Amino acid sequence: MEHVTDFPPDGTLRQAADGSRWRTAGRTPDGEQLYVLDGVVIETCPVWVRMAETELIEHTGGPLTTVTEGAAA
Repeated sequence: MEHVTDFPPDGTLRQAADGSRWRTAGRTPDGEQLYVLDGVVIETCPVWVRMAETELIEHTGGPLTTVTEGAAA
């Protein structure tokens, strides 16, 4: 399973294999990227609600890709 290794800044938009969009939202204590659904306010979203990258990839059926802000969906 391929994972993001570049540690993008919080708020970077990614698209899952199922078409859902997620924003980077910090990291776990061991360094795994965390995500929240696009539209969730990262600053007020509790860490326990965020989804780890491994779990997100498994849940959505494939790798995440970076979305260029302002690009057509």
